[in-house]
Amino acid sequence: MFTTGSKLFIAATSLAIAAAIVFGVTNTGDVGWTATVGLVGAAVALTLLTGVNFFVRDSNVGSMQPDATTNSPAAHDAPGSSMWPLIGAVGVTLIAIGIVATPVVFKAGVVVVLATVVEWMVQGWSERASSDRAFNAGVRKRILNPLEFPVLGAVGLAVVVYSFSRIMLFLSKAAGPAAFAVIAALLLVGGFLFASQPSVKRSIVVGICAIAGLGLVSAGAVMAIDGQRQIHAHDIIEADPAVCASNAEAEVDEKGSQSLAAKSNVAATLYFENGRLSAQVIGIPGRVTTITLPRSTPSNIVFRNLDAEPVRLTANLGTFETDVEVNGEFIKQSPLTCTTLVEQDGRQFLTITFAKASSGSLAPYSLVVPGVDGAVVEVVVP
Repeated sequence: MFTTGSKLFIAATSLAIAAAIVFGVTNTGDVGWTATVGLVGAAVALTLLTGVNFFVRDSNVGSMQPDATTNSPAAHDAPGSSMWPLIGAVGVTLIAIGIVATPVVFKAGVVVVLATVVEWMVQGWSERASSDRAFNAGVRKRILNPLEFPVLGAVGLAVVVYSFSRIMLFLSKAAGPAAFAVIAALLLVGGFLFASQPSVKRSIVVGICAIAGLGLVSAGAVMAIDGQRQIHAHDIIEADPAVCASNAEAEVDEKGSQSLAAKSNVAATLYFENGRLSAQVIGIPGRVTTITLPRSTPSNIVFRNLDAEPVRLTANLGTFETDVEVNGEFIKQSPLTCTTLVEQDGRQFLTITFAKASSGSLAPYSLVVPGVDGAVVEVVVP
């Protein structure tokens, strides 16, 4: 005999199968194929539900079963309410969004779904541990609380730190420290007031802390959406190669280091003395004006200024044609790198890499002191 639920499921399954067959025969193309697959999937799902409903028979208890009032599923207590189905749905939604949006959202969805599976599974098991609900709740706490508290504490701390960082980055350079000092003072005063009034109800303390935390997170979220203040980038040699073309003082030269610790694997030490540039290489007596450096391997150069005027060491890394063509001619590129200004008897370290041999460059490789005629050390790259 078919139950009412079984009849409904059989009808729905039959309708889905018929719709899939008719739609698949009468429609072609990608749209028809996609719709047919969807209808077949619906038919399979309804078939599974029909089988489950046949097995449980609408969860009806037969009147002829002697133990129906004690052992049947209907005689058991209904499972407690749970928020995990909703959270699991949120996790699945995040996974779907992350697939087309960003990997971070996808990973967050996976974490939410895994947490939901563990929590919901343990909750379902603990509800069947005994007939005593209080005991079942205690079993769940003993299993999950040692995991939940550290994870929730870490997540809460991360949210607080992130919110503070968004607030500090949103405020101006002058207002940031002032706001931080005010917030710290409020926390100190609030802690003192709570400590001086031990009779304050716990609910009041929890409520005030919850309001403060919600305000902090809300402010951090709003300021994160609005964006951080404009932070001006400091000039660096890589960002402004024109600095290497002269010995004029620039922002990158401010507070430049004038000393070095002992260095290993130094390819050459260059000296600027009496307006002349020379190099000293380990294994070669005296100073030379031509050095050989390896290709595609970083070379470490120490530069020492023995003259009174501050100067910098500039490395001409060759000249090469690019793929950009203007008026029938390919644009040439001449990369440079250099040290900051080195004062008298100062030392600086420069690491350079030559990507091609000397024959592959349209101009020779060299190490020079800009603006000083004859202050050149030629570089040969085999």
